[in-house]
Amino acid sequence: MKARGRLLLSVLTWFITMPAVFLAIGALDRRKFQSIYDNATPITATILFVGAIWIYWRFVPSAPRIWQRIVYLAIFLTGMCLLATGAMWITFWVMMGVHGA
Repeated sequence: MKARGRLLLSVLTWFITMPAVFLAIGALDRRKFQSIYDNATPITATILFVGAIWIYWRFVPSAPRIWQRIVYLAIFLTGMCLLATGAMWITFWVMMGVHGA
């Protein structure tokens, strides 16, 4: 698989992680794992942040010039922020569907 395909697959996996983590944490019994349930957002944010750093480090090509690296980083961050916004909406609607209003 080419580098672009691996990058796309990694980013899509990152995108699916947010709803999956919230569903997994929501499935835990709130009485038994209250500390995990109360900290679901920071736990998910940490997992996603580390994942984004890993994707950028592993799959975004390094450029010989500093301005190219800055452009790559700006494009990557813009794309990941847009994906994160979409993932938040999907997570919201999935959680609404599972747990109700």
